[in-house]
Amino acid sequence: MTKDEDRILDWRSTGRRKGRRALYNDYRTYKCESCGRTSIDPPKDAPRHFEDIWPTEARVLDYPLQVNHMTKDYQNNDPNFLQWLCSPCHKAADAVTDKGVSTVEKKRFW
Repeated sequence: MTKDEDRILDWRSTGRRKGRRALYNDYRTYKCESCGRTSIDPPKDAPRHFEDIWPTEARVLDYPLQVNHMTKDYQNNDPNFLQWLCSPCHKAADAVTDKGVSTVEKKRFW
């Protein structure tokens, strides 16, 4: 943990930002993985290569996509456990499980 991390009051905000960066760096297509829609405008934190991952079809949303942490662990920003979702799909995905309960099955290593 760095000295700045002990001043973080809300890990969710930090996890969302790091999650977006992880998906950008993974070159994950910027569209909702549930309904396929994407935003009309690029997000404020879009990287230089954003045009390469932003599909031209289905640009109908007037807000940026959100990162869904499938493990519900906001500090786990492994791209394998992250996905782009629009706000309604993110809300529906969160309603499937109780707060903080992962939607990813845990693997046993013994």
